Amino acid sequence: MARTRTSLSLEQIIEAAITTLDAVGAEKMTLRGLAAQLDSGVASLYWYASGKDQLMAIVADELLGRALDEAEELELAGQPHPEQFAKYPLPVPDERTSAATAEALVRIRRLALCLFVQMLDHPWLAFQLIKAGPDEQNSLSYWELVGQALQKTELDLTRQLQASMVVANYASGMGAEVSQRAIDREALKDPEAQYTAQIDHWASFSEEDFPFVHSVLGEFDKLDEASDFVMGLDLVLSGLERLTWS
Repeated sequence: MARTRTSLSLEQIIEAAITTLDAVGAEKMTLRGLAAQLDSGVASLYWYASGKDQLMAIVADELLGRALDEAEELELAGQPHPEQFAKYPLPVPDERTSAATAEALVRIRRLALCLFVQMLDHPWLAFQLIKAGPDEQNSLSYWELVGQALQKTELDLTRQLQASMVVANYASGMGAEVSQRAIDREALKDPEAQYTAQIDHWASFSEEDFPFVHSVLGEFDKLDEASDFVMGLDLVLSGLERLTWS
């Protein structure tokens, strides 16, 4: 008997997979469960992916593509970052920084923040990007765009490669850290009590032995996932900026 092609589109499968992944996470999603959600047989998914790992890579690449689309739209509109990050102003370039480098750093920052928006909305995404690497088209496009921005700076080719890897690794690595924190917090019955207990535990140590720890305990109330990511990203980019001076 001739094999009949599924009537499901890849777009339908991707959207259903995103919904399922957001609801139950990557570990609990199964192809059989996804097929049932789509009112179809699991064989229908194999028209597009050889298994769960490949489907996860396809779905992650779709979300990365959305981040790239948003970054392009913002660039065309002259916006330096997604609106979620409006309260985090652009760092002021040093007087030793060329206009070309300053523009390149804005572009890289915008790309990383657009990707982080997707990571905030889909906590499983950062782990998947770490696992998959830059083999999918949009993953490679993201790396390419970061690299093209770095080509506008005074960095030599070796530094451009190193910098591109640092930026990419920071985005996925810090994104995974923030995502795990969000997952852990959701699993707690009383996250506020857990937070207070942690602060109290640190405060119980000797202030003489841990003066820095005691000095920053009051600062934790000011932090959230977005501020953590943006501050780290700006530190990374400021380091790259300094390298261009020489």
